[in-house]
Parts: sequence; C-alpha cells; structure tokens
Amino acid sequence: MPRAKEFDEAEVLDQALELFRARGFKHTSFNDLVEELGVSRQSLYDTYGDKQALYHAALKRYLTRGLDGMRRKLEGDQPVREGFAELFDAMIEGQCSNGSSGCLMVNSMVELSPHDPDTRALAQEHARTLEGLFASRLSAAQRRGDLAKSKDPVALARFLYHTLLGLAVASRALGDKESLRQTVRLALQALD
Repeated sequence: MPRAKEFDEAEVLDQALELFRARGFKHTSFNDLVEELGVSRQSLYDTYGDKQALYHAALKRYLTRGLDGMRRKLEGDQPVREGFAELFDAMIEGQCSNGSSGCLMVNSMVELSPHDPDTRALAQEHARTLEGLFASRLSAAQRRGDLAKSKDPVALARFLYHTLLGLAVASRALGDKESLRQTVRLALQALD
C-alpha cells in the first residue's frame, strides 16, 4: 500500500517557486530544496522527479497564475489604453516592491533558455499565449472603435509583450519605478 504524502504538494511547489525565483536554477541545489522545503530528498524525487522537473513544475505554476492575473486586468470594457496601463503598473509595483526577486519567467529566459530546450519551449509558449491575449484585446478594442483601424493588433501585441519583458528586466536590475513608468507612458502612445 503506497504511503500517503506527508506534505502539501501545492504549498511545496509554491515554496520551491520562490526559492528558484530568488536564487535562480543554477544557484539552488537539491540540498537547498530539501532543507528549505522541509521535505525529504526521496519525497521530492518521488513527487517531482529531479531538480529540473521540479523547476519546470514551479515555472508552469508561476506562468498560469501570471496569465490569469493578466487576463483579469485586461477583461472588461475599460478603454484598451487603461487596461494596459493597469497591467503595466501592477507589474512595476510587484517587481519593484522591497524584496522582489523579479519575474521567474524572465529570469528563466535569461538564465536557462539559451541552454535548455524545455525552458525555451515554455518561454516560446508563454510569448505566444501573451501575444495572443494582447492581440485579442487589441482587436476587440478596434471593433469598439477604441483603437484605430490602421493599427496592427498583432504587431502591437508583440511590441507590448516585448515592452513587458524589458520592464521586468529593468525593474530587477534598476528598480526605479518612475523611469519604468515613463517608459510605459511612451509605450502606451502606440495605442493612440
């Protein structure tokens, strides 16, 4: 008869997520995970597999939450510029708050994507998903007359996604909210 799990998988995954987010993949050893998560090495292996599998599980959880949050920010009938302004502002606030370890996806893109095909695939899927979400919102804004018909929703979506990535890197490296907000104001002019 298999033994019952002695830990909450979702809670452990959240803790692993934050540990990887703070230290990165390479600077988090399996011993660190065992010690910080309070779960035996064997239980981690049995539940998640190796460190890389645990990392990808944590990253997928992070991406699902982030995507859900972005969808909520862009839902509704508010003007498209206002929706994107709220999205960018929330990102800046979250990324520049004291003790923030930045965006796990962006950290993963920089640290692992060049060398890890699985992480690269997650990054590419993330890009397609967010660009699709943004393009859908921009197309809806065009149908309502909130965005000029001359604008290309797909190109704008890609531009806004790339802006989001750049802001995530700059927020981690520099943390200057006002300069990031200035960048957002300029970026949002593309919607005028």
